Amino acid sequence: MIHIGNLNDSLWIARPLAQNHRWLCASPAYLDQHGVPSTPDELASHRCICIRENDEDVTLWHLSKGHAKKTLRIEPALLSNDGSVARRWAEQGLGIVLRSQWDVSEAIASGNLVRVLTDWQLASAPINLLVPVRKHRSARVQALTEFLETTLKG
Repeated sequence: MIHIGNLNDSLWIARPLAQNHRWLCASPAYLDQHGVPSTPDELASHRCICIRENDEDVTLWHLSKGHAKKTLRIEPALLSNDGSVARRWAEQGLGIVLRSQWDVSEAIASGNLVRVLTDWQLASAPINLLVPVRKHRSARVQALTEFLETTLKG
């Protein structure tokens, strides 16, 4: 099983496969109308789009810049359990979304989304392979593990 984010279930072992950097993004139209936030605190006056995944508190956004760390409690304007829906809302100008780099790279390249607060890093949500806590794994599980580790780590 592939899992994105932190693991809270001890019945599984997480095998890290790849980093998963996350970015804050909004459409050019949204930023033209509402302004571009220049500090994390300014997000409080923006429409933020949250995605409810796993058991995470999706209203807490963790940012860092050098040694400075900032945790913000976001009041979501929109909330979805589907990341592609949340990304489309951002593309439609409905707010600022926190998404994985791999999910928004194409929309940024095409100009549909723009990164905001680019000098701040957001907490990453690593991509893990979850394997059962068993001493002996099947040959298929072991082969998949080796393939994914080799492919994703380059």
